[in-house]
Amino acid sequence: MKLLIVLLALMATAQAQAPSYLSLCHPTTDCKALKRTWRGQDTITTGWLEQTFGSECKCADELLASRKAKVIRVHLINSPCMRNGRCGKYEVLHGETANSASKKVIRKNRQFLHKFDRVVRRFRNRLIRATGSVQCYVSPCLECDLNGKARKHLATRVSDMLPGCVVVDNPFGSACLPGYVCEKHGASPKIAAPCIVDLDGVDGTDINVDKFAARYRHCDITFYWEHWMNCIRGSFVDPRKRDCKYDKSMYDYTKGILCHSFLDQFFATCSH
Repeated sequence: MKLLIVLLALMATAQAQAPSYLSLCHPTTDCKALKRTWRGQDTITTGWLEQTFGSECKCADELLASRKAKVIRVHLINSPCMRNGRCGKYEVLHGETANSASKKVIRKNRQFLHKFDRVVRRFRNRLIRATGSVQCYVSPCLECDLNGKARKHLATRVSDMLPGCVVVDNPFGSACLPGYVCEKHGASPKIAAPCIVDLDGVDGTDINVDKFAARYRHCDITFYWEHWMNCIRGSFVDPRKRDCKYDKSMYDYTKGILCHSFLDQFFATCSH
């Protein structure tokens, strides 16, 4: 079936709430169990991080192959690993600093942009193979430490390569670029529409989720997150060496939280 990517700017759709399954690309992810999150629902809404947990991302391919409508937000490269000095060699930002990476983007360093473009093309190929409608938000850089000029360059590059997707700016500790959907993380970011919020970094079990859901009704997508969604089981482990296999009960549990806190916005029904 021909892929239909819907530009959200042209649609009057309701806001979406979703689990932030950032580690979805890890090869140990039990995709059959994960898909229980949307059992009985008409639309799959979620987000993930490309490259960090795995490059093949078979579970993303499975979700995109579903005949259900899809709303997705995808981060292309990982900036927190650079900030924390933990980027594996497989990361686009391996060996970089915010300053060096920003300069390379602005000066159009061929080697750096080749690595970045490879990730973009891989994601584009996923979209080409998708079935049914896909509303696509794409963030060039997760919690990005690059300066505004460099982020603008990446946003323009992604827009040219993925013209059917809405580009998202997700800076770390600075203001979003005008003209893009702004994404901020945590339990209480100050943010105006158009926007995406993600608990990423603040475990949902530590906050009042009902208040969080109500506060960000104006945003395009509100993401719920817990540590296990990044396969965090204690001290730091390289993302590709983590165990991301969880029992189906974890996904049923997540669906229950979404049903309770986002029922009127997210799920038309919460039937099993």
